[in-house]
Amino acid sequence: MAASQEAKAHDLMAKAEKKLASWLNFSGDKYDGAAELYSKAANLFKVSKNWSEAGNAFEQVAQCHIKLKSAHEAATAYQDAANCYKKVDSSHAVLVYKEAVAIQIDLGRFTTAAKLQKEIADLCESDGDTAGAMEAYQQAADWYQAEESTSAANQCLLKVAGFAASTSDYKRAIEIYEQVAMVSLENTLLKWSVKDYLLRAGICHLATGEIGDTVRAVERYCNMDASFAGTREGEFLKNITTAYENLDDDAFTEHVREYDEISRLDPQKTTLLLEVKHSMKSQMNDLT
Repeated sequence: MAASQEAKAHDLMAKAEKKLASWLNFSGDKYDGAAELYSKAANLFKVSKNWSEAGNAFEQVAQCHIKLKSAHEAATAYQDAANCYKKVDSSHAVLVYKEAVAIQIDLGRFTTAAKLQKEIADLCESDGDTAGAMEAYQQAADWYQAEESTSAANQCLLKVAGFAASTSDYKRAIEIYEQVAMVSLENTLLKWSVKDYLLRAGICHLATGEIGDTVRAVERYCNMDASFAGTREGEFLKNITTAYENLDDDAFTEHVREYDEISRLDPQKTTLLLEVKHSMKSQMNDLT
């Protein structure tokens, strides 16, 4: 069955190419006709799960719509192509998504562009391309912010902050966590997450080893959000900051254990806290 569908698809591709090569029709009709044939072929390739050929056929659809100056249809076809390619060739999918993004930006559709940019970020992340993922998530966040889609922008920014923290770019991570916290304080629906963002920012501060900056940051966070000091996150941050300030490794470990028993630490926080512990021990060794 699949072989039969593929054969029909290849036949439709050949007919589309023949139509485009025709000198008998100089109007846009040949591009309309070819686009329809390529689209039918693409769908048959999808049925056959031949994702690479399906992606190629959708790209041809996009090229026809570009000739017809049908920007929306071209962007849609590029997106369809990328959705196929990402199943078999993520690097090519990224390139095709970028074509769709460029058209959406020209059309002023920033929310759609941001969603596609997030697809690019997800693919880069899956491929282990941290720098590419950070850039794509940041761009998506910028476009979401342009459309005042605060929650969606925050989600992308938090991904950037997570990557920054994991690559020891603590300064950037701190700036983003604080930025997202400030924005979230102004939104009733997002306010409940502020304590987590401030805790992450505080742990990143500790990971830098600059204890004076951390102490000042904790004070600032308590002033920024009046409820923070009384939360489990706020108390935990104050406790581990004091333990670090006193270079009390046992107290630090105990505070982490007690917090983790009630509020399970996620992998990112666990990794950061291990970095903090390592930084503490380095300072303790310097004193001996």
